[in-house]
Amino acid sequence: MMANITLLAVITLIGWWLSGYDAHLTGVDKSRDLRRRAVRCAVSLFLVAVFLWFMSLPGGIAALVCIPVLIVVPVTIGLLWCGCISEWLSHGVRRLIYPEDHRPFDPDQNLQDLDRVASLIRDGRKKEAIQLCRTLEKSGDVNVLALETMLEHLGVKPDRPRKPRLLVEASRLRLQGRSREAESILTSLLAKNPANVEAAMMLMRVYAQDQHRAEKAMAVLESLAKQPHVPASHIEYAHRSIAEWSREKSEPEAVAAQPESIDELLAHGYFGTAIEILEQEIDEQPGDFDLRLKLAEIHARHCGNVPRAEKIVRQIETQPGFSPEQVKNARTRLGEWRDARSPRH
Repeated sequence: MMANITLLAVITLIGWWLSGYDAHLTGVDKSRDLRRRAVRCAVSLFLVAVFLWFMSLPGGIAALVCIPVLIVVPVTIGLLWCGCISEWLSHGVRRLIYPEDHRPFDPDQNLQDLDRVASLIRDGRKKEAIQLCRTLEKSGDVNVLALETMLEHLGVKPDRPRKPRLLVEASRLRLQGRSREAESILTSLLAKNPANVEAAMMLMRVYAQDQHRAEKAMAVLESLAKQPHVPASHIEYAHRSIAEWSREKSEPEAVAAQPESIDELLAHGYFGTAIEILEQEIDEQPGDFDLRLKLAEIHARHCGNVPRAEKIVRQIETQPGFSPEQVKNARTRLGEWRDARSPRH
């Protein structure tokens, strides 16, 4: 009797441990998971107890019933536990192929590593910063995009070319005079997300300036205006831009003499052109602080779009390649632009 009780206790412990590998356990509803494990263990314990009881019967009776019991009980127990056993075996195979990392998890380690790189950059230790970036890149413990941005800030080109974003590709095609191909990309982007302001603005320019179809540009604007959560300042800026691009159509001599520098473009009211040039340059030089700050200034001061300027400043704050002095400068300028747009002024 004592041996049977000990055997049942051991089977219960092993069953409870093995039930933890049930693939249907959610880990969210703990009471449901416990009930599921308890029922599986209780049924198994009952079947084993029945089997042991039959085995303890006198020889003649045991001979009559043991053969069916020896078949039914093991098959039932096997069906009951086959899922957990297969899951346990698969975990064992995965551990052999991909050993677990038992180092304690530090949620701030990523930021600390990036701060070490930024500190080396501020101290002028460029070679050490590049070497640390390469080490972190191989370890896989740090955000790859953040490392690539830092390396570009240090003048190191990425080993693999980045796949161009669709908006950048559309802008490149438009500047090459391939407006139909740019139009195709932009319309597909707007079909997926009608509230994509950047794609809508570029498509308006394709229609108004490149294809001389101002009515198509206005149709895109009307569609954008119907989208929720699109600020009124974006719509107002789009109206002015379409007028600017359409004016260039009717005055070709002005187009030929269009100013080239950003300051000259702003002085002549070519805000849309200035923004597009800056965005293109930022895509090519993501670590250039002056380009980002100038873009934020145009949105806030010339277009009245302070929320867009705030978004650009937040990008500066979160990019590890910019120094604390640059971040402070961007915040100060943003405060000045907010004050300039407030009603008391």
